[in-house]
Amino acid sequence: MKIGLTSVSGLALLIGISGLASPAWSQDAPPSSEKATQVEEIVVTGSNIRGSALDAALPVEVYSQQALEKQGSPSALEFAKSLTISGPTTGESYYFGGPALVGSVNYNLRGLGADKTLILLNGRRMNQNTANMPSIALARTEILKDGAAVIYGADATGGVVNFITRDRFVGLEAQGQYKYIDGSKGDYSVGVMGGIGEDKVNLLVSAEYEHRSRLNTMEREFTKASLKPGLGYNPAPWSTLTNLTGWIPRGALPAVPSATDTGEWGPAVGGIVSDFTAASCAAVGGRYDNNFTCAYNYIPYYRLVENQDTYRLYAQLKADISDSMKFHMDASYGRVTLPQVMGSPAQPVSRGPALATGAVNQFYVPISNPFAAEFAARNGIVGAQGFTPVTYRLFGHGGNPYYSGGDGFGVADRIDNKVWRISGGINGDLGDLAPFAKKVGYDFALTYNDAYNYNTHADTIGFRLQEALNGFGGPNCHATDLDPARFGTQNAAAAGKNGCLYWNPFSSSFKGQPVLGLSNPNYVAGDENPKDLALWMFDPRAVETLSHNFTADLVFNGQSGLKLPGGEIGWALGAQYRSLANRVNVPSAFNNGSVQCEWPTNTTSANGAGSGNLSPTPTPTTDPNFRGCTPDAPGPFVLFAPTLPSQAEQSQYSLFGELQVPLFSNVDIQLAARKEKFSNDLGATVYKVSGKWNVWGPLTLRGSYGTNYQTPPLGVTPGAITVAARTYTVAASNWLAAQFITDADLKPETAKTSNLGAIWQSRGFADDHKFRLIVDYFDIKTKDQIGQVADPNQIASLVFNGAGGTITTCDPAKQPLLARITFNAGCVVGMSGVGTFSAVSTRYGNGPGQTTKGFDIQANYGLPVGPGDLDVNLTATRVTELRTGATTLDGVTISTGDDRLGTLNFATFAQAAPKWRANLGVNYGLGRQNFRLGVNFVSAVKDERAGVQYGEDGENWITTDFTYRVELAGDMALTLTAANIFDRDPPPAQEEFGYDPWTGNPLGRTFEIGVKKSF
Repeated sequence: MKIGLTSVSGLALLIGISGLASPAWSQDAPPSSEKATQVEEIVVTGSNIRGSALDAALPVEVYSQQALEKQGSPSALEFAKSLTISGPTTGESYYFGGPALVGSVNYNLRGLGADKTLILLNGRRMNQNTANMPSIALARTEILKDGAAVIYGADATGGVVNFITRDRFVGLEAQGQYKYIDGSKGDYSVGVMGGIGEDKVNLLVSAEYEHRSRLNTMEREFTKASLKPGLGYNPAPWSTLTNLTGWIPRGALPAVPSATDTGEWGPAVGGIVSDFTAASCAAVGGRYDNNFTCAYNYIPYYRLVENQDTYRLYAQLKADISDSMKFHMDASYGRVTLPQVMGSPAQPVSRGPALATGAVNQFYVPISNPFAAEFAARNGIVGAQGFTPVTYRLFGHGGNPYYSGGDGFGVADRIDNKVWRISGGINGDLGDLAPFAKKVGYDFALTYNDAYNYNTHADTIGFRLQEALNGFGGPNCHATDLDPARFGTQNAAAAGKNGCLYWNPFSSSFKGQPVLGLSNPNYVAGDENPKDLALWMFDPRAVETLSHNFTADLVFNGQSGLKLPGGEIGWALGAQYRSLANRVNVPSAFNNGSVQCEWPTNTTSANGAGSGNLSPTPTPTTDPNFRGCTPDAPGPFVLFAPTLPSQAEQSQYSLFGELQVPLFSNVDIQLAARKEKFSNDLGATVYKVSGKWNVWGPLTLRGSYGTNYQTPPLGVTPGAITVAARTYTVAASNWLAAQFITDADLKPETAKTSNLGAIWQSRGFADDHKFRLIVDYFDIKTKDQIGQVADPNQIASLVFNGAGGTITTCDPAKQPLLARITFNAGCVVGMSGVGTFSAVSTRYGNGPGQTTKGFDIQANYGLPVGPGDLDVNLTATRVTELRTGATTLDGVTISTGDDRLGTLNFATFAQAAPKWRANLGVNYGLGRQNFRLGVNFVSAVKDERAGVQYGEDGENWITTDFTYRVELAGDMALTLTAANIFDRDPPPAQEEFGYDPWTGNPLGRTFEIGVKKSF
């Protein structure tokens, strides 16, 4: 299922657009084409009162599996991304959006964030990672498009997605699909499901396997818009931090090192000596910026889609214990594995092992390094005792031929995520258990969710690189350090001998750009860096995260005996207990905080003549004992900070009640309230009122208003510092470090949600026609939203606010945000943001809230045409407002409030917010055959960043799909789908892949065949 449509007038939109969803109706018969897809057992999403009609007062979209089969059975990711009520969705191979999320489909209703969408399986909580959702066993998916914290507790501000499995399936069913994708080996899946027991006990078991095949970036033309710098090219995937740089010749090393480049490496004895020319830079696909910057395009090393395997197992047991008691238990398991999520050949250097902080002059190559001597001779340099690079990256041009075992030329992450869940409970009437309350219903359940997430995110170990530049690199080097006055091994006689290796940092070390097939004219045969030395430079930075979630639910419901003109008042009372636990394991000593600084603990350095040796422990830069390790204990990596092991637990208790008040035969009101308490002394009381009024015949009005809440994420530690990479506009869009410091006074975020809808259902232009139209207005306001308080890119732009992105003041009294910038060599008025800073810090805490408003439209028109039935369906969402509140940091107004509607929202990490999303489906059923044409639409978003960007105004994305399905003899069905028939590329955007992966997809035209067989 794809996404798209076109900008048309409101009237044309109503007539011509449609979607895949149809709301569940209880009071009238559905259109003729829907009769075959009705289900007997009703699970109500959004109410605890039995018998509450699905269309009572709440906006619920229902997607039956039969309807989805007519669209070619979209994958979980395709389904999630196609929802018009959904915002940016994770799950693609999008390295820059968090590689650990690849393959883990999250739902993001209303674009408020996946953490604000509650996921249920058969009405019970499940993990946000829906990898264990048993797609083959589903009967339907219900989506509540309204806040539901009163009914379900926290995490439901944006809405609820409830997956509901088949009821008492008997038989055997198998299915398989294959999707042809140009440039790829294709995607495929198989599944089998069996069920036994037609009487009081029924057992259902299913197993599924899905595979996605690799799709390289160079297989699509739209990614190539970044390869050749020039007018209209995409500059996003270019980095000025590369292994082709300029070198500064240095004199003798100072006897006593100090925290400046000359104080540690010696005075410069000449100007910058470039390791390339404009011609040799271009020869390897580089962009010549200046004599120390041959920028490189890293996107050829990445992939649009990675090899991905998903496994699912599901078992469900239903039993009638007695006439008044039923038992239900289900267990589900899911696993998503990606052997590779390819990234850059090496991370950029935002800091190194030098005493002075920053990204420049962090490494030193002594003239004793044979490659340094060769470089000096080649460039006619005399008298230099060593060289420092202006900036540097371990690998860039030439790729990394070793880390991924030759299967690609980048540094690949590995992902292995496992999710399992078990839920069991009983429900029925109290009956013999309590004769006085015979008509009182009960529902008791216990649910346990468990998630294991493993991912790597490799980085260069800075001090190892420096050791190798000195000739003491490699896993087999054990030379004795003869000079403890300096960091690193000092033993000239042992350098480059007995297992000790030299690193060649110069342009002579690589043959060429391997992905594009370009040759390096500076390459010298035999000067390559050896594999074991290159691998020794990296730590995979593996992290294991284990999450547990236990929930106990007990609900009583019934009729009160109090009768109103519209009927008897219904009620529900309940309690819920939740226990959450999270543990982060970090096996590597380099990554778990054991090595606090750029040099390992207990490495010594003298603090001046006659002084004792010092350990490089974190010390303020103004302290006379400062040895290059700042108080934030940045660890040994050149970009990322350590990932500290952690453990957190939290308990939640809540009581809730609900009333259904049928005031009149045509007026029904529902009231609900919940009080919740958390083990960390936080709590919330929320309420909700909703109602339905059947005005006359075909017209019904409905509305709701309620409050919701969201607690701080489990494991958030006040004062904790997290480091990630971000791209900065004033730094020529380079990726540099960003620090997120967690506030000590976090509190829950809250929200107010309201919905007002009109429902029209009647005959159409003839008696045998059916027409249905639903229009809902939604309004959601969040407050004290938890997350980054100010975006690092915005902070940098406010500091470098002069012409061309330059500094206008270095006075912290005039610009308090200066303290949040880590400069490479101090602040100088007039200097550019390019190559002058290495990191920006910001707060993680309660920030401004969001307001989002708009309309949902659902329409269906069904009529007989010839020997078959024609249905035209509409699902569309028009967002009319999406605004973020004002932001201040350190007394500075970062933003007066962002109008995010219709923009790419790059400042919020590419959370695109289109005004319109809509889906059109024209379906014709002819006996055993079904024909469906789908047109899908996402409106254009504008890039809000200053200046002219690639894809500045975006484009409407319109795709067209066609599916043919036929039921063959022997209970077999064949489905053929052509998706994106006109092979439309996703809209251009100044992002690394040239498009927005959280909204679009890069597959182009695809062809799919599916077979389903019942036995």
